Amino acid sequence: MREISLESQRQKIRDFTKGFKATHLINIGSKLGIFDALNDAKDGITVPDLASKLELHEPYLRIWCQTAYSFELLDCDSQGRFKLQPFLDEILGDRSHLHNYLGLFNLAVNVTGERLRNSPDFYRSGEIMRSYTPERSEIASEATAILHRLIGVYVSMIPDDDPLKRMLNRGARVLDIGCGAAGFIIQLAESFGSSTFLGVDPVPHGIEAAKTRIAQLGLEERVAVEHLGGEQLPYHDEFDIVTMILTFHEILPDVRGKVVEGAYQALRTDGLLLIVDFSYSDTLEGLRDEAYEAGVIDQFDETCLGVVHIDARQQNDMLGEIGFRDIRRISMQGIDVITAAK
Repeated sequence: MREISLESQRQKIRDFTKGFKATHLINIGSKLGIFDALNDAKDGITVPDLASKLELHEPYLRIWCQTAYSFELLDCDSQGRFKLQPFLDEILGDRSHLHNYLGLFNLAVNVTGERLRNSPDFYRSGEIMRSYTPERSEIASEATAILHRLIGVYVSMIPDDDPLKRMLNRGARVLDIGCGAAGFIIQLAESFGSSTFLGVDPVPHGIEAAKTRIAQLGLEERVAVEHLGGEQLPYHDEFDIVTMILTFHEILPDVRGKVVEGAYQALRTDGLLLIVDFSYSDTLEGLRDEAYEAGVIDQFDETCLGVVHIDARQQNDMLGEIGFRDIRRISMQGIDVITAAK
């Protein structure tokens, strides 16, 4: 462990405040279309031209660009043309790119930030905050879309002899619990043309967005969604695969077991459960391990929503007690991919 000094502690706190301001700077750039314009101007663009294109107040925009340059988000040439640093066109510029992160900054500022500002009262009362509105659901769907796409790509790239891949290739019936705007099952439907998919979610706003997207893509015959909580599943021996993508940790503790039981009942014999969720440490020391960082931060972000992350041993115990067998886990970059058979 590095030596701790007064200066190192001061620098750590300064870095926290800088990151806070960088988050807002990126969100402002996203909202105003600055990153879109910079992405289009591959050779760079001057502040006056950028201000004219976006109809923005030039002096304010100049300060934004100078600050983004200071944060090493932008570079600038001798003619005063600003452009995105290498690879940031993928991460902050092209909104359709698999690695675009702009939605995460929108979520951090406009959903998580608002929730954290209101958290002190809930820390005192211990009550659960109800925070899903149509606008917030839309922002959350946009933010998680990148993760759904990445996980969908991961599933499509697993070896053909993997049991999950074999099922999808030959034509599986798939139930996705906590589907949100159905980004994951839409991704799978486009990759596995012989399989059919049903998504369920207790929040209606995402379901309506999913129906619109499914119709736009002409997938109505193979993809459907339903406004339904995981603890209300009525299905018995109907599905080959049940998935929970970044959903398991969000299920409130008092109904989590019932949801997993419902997933078990919904599966046919030898069916597979796929859970993709944040890794969480079972030791105090592990909370400082980078492998658990995403889970630790998410737990803090969603504390007042009643969210309680559980570690791998607790997850395995729950799955085993309900009847699942052959539980397997792969951990990568703070995310656990768990499969279990009925």
